[in-house]
Amino acid sequence: MLSVWRLQLLREVARRGTIAAAAAAMDITPSAVSQQLNVLEREVGMPLLERVGRSVRLTDAGWLTVRHADSIAAALATAESELASIRSIVMGDLRIAAFPTAARAIMPSVMAALSRRYPALRLSLRDFEAAESLAALRLGEVDVAIVDEYEDADVLRDPATERHLVLRDPVYLALALDHRPAGARVSLADLADEFWVMDAEHSHLFETIRRACRAAGFEPRIRSHCKDFSVIIALIEAGLGVGVLPGLALRDRAVRARIAPFKPLLTRDVVAVINPERRAHPAVAMALAELDRFGYPETAAPVGSASSSRPRACCPRTGSRGRSPCSAPPSSATTWTGRSRSRTGAGPISPPTSPITSTSSGAASAP
Repeated sequence: MLSVWRLQLLREVARRGTIAAAAAAMDITPSAVSQQLNVLEREVGMPLLERVGRSVRLTDAGWLTVRHADSIAAALATAESELASIRSIVMGDLRIAAFPTAARAIMPSVMAALSRRYPALRLSLRDFEAAESLAALRLGEVDVAIVDEYEDADVLRDPATERHLVLRDPVYLALALDHRPAGARVSLADLADEFWVMDAEHSHLFETIRRACRAAGFEPRIRSHCKDFSVIIALIEAGLGVGVLPGLALRDRAVRARIAPFKPLLTRDVVAVINPERRAHPAVAMALAELDRFGYPETAAPVGSASSSRPRACCPRTGSRGRSPCSAPPSSATTWTGRSRSRTGAGPISPPTSPITSTSSGAASAP
């Protein structure tokens, strides 16, 4: 009978591309991987790998063996989930990866709630961009990947995974408080000469906003690419450029800038992605239920239930998840606590900024 352990080693070589990478993932030495794969080849009775320079590639027999190894791994994961479901307590390891904004704004409360309710559950969080999280999920390094998706972004969704909507996060235009656009109205095209403070290159948000600028007839003049929204906010507050901020980036954070929503609303989906064979595992099911409570607390499943309801949009200003995201934020400097709005500037709070409105070209404008 073929060894499941050796099949797993071959599977890791196929997924990671090299024996060294497979050895690192399995926490053994490369020579041990090579020895075990030599044994597997003798068991199969034919070569599974062939040398190509200093690397290796799978033979036809190797790929056939890996396909069966994938099926075996999925069956074992399903068995583990079903066995865990008949335990009296939720326990074991739950590994989550989340993009940075979600790791800051969503995961602390979700993980704290899971820890309180299931003290035997061992939780871990990795701060990954969406592509890294999905890669880790495919490689079995995490159980849940929290990613962001934009409607017009080119996203290749893996049909072998399941997606669970957590919430829809509004996206806002941000300008310095002393920004004075010329004329009664300003369109996105009127910001063509402005410097832009953008999210990291190749991020979904950056690509979405760059497409909107191009649709408005200009290439944005990018002064800075930043992974950290705290840095983006600081640069905007200092008048060094205009930018775009997701609602989650504004949650529980003081912002001294003019914030206005796009209209029609520009949103991104915050999605929890899992492997289907892990769906029935109590730890995964409880994590999805807790994420659902965060995104849509009014109709979320009861504590301890694995069922979920469709989440609503998240309002960064009030913390509510009503049927539609929040209206235009105030134009004066404010502290957004996620629950209420309090002044940080002198004098009365000025009227709300009018929404940014879309033109037929997909650009945006604001009164």
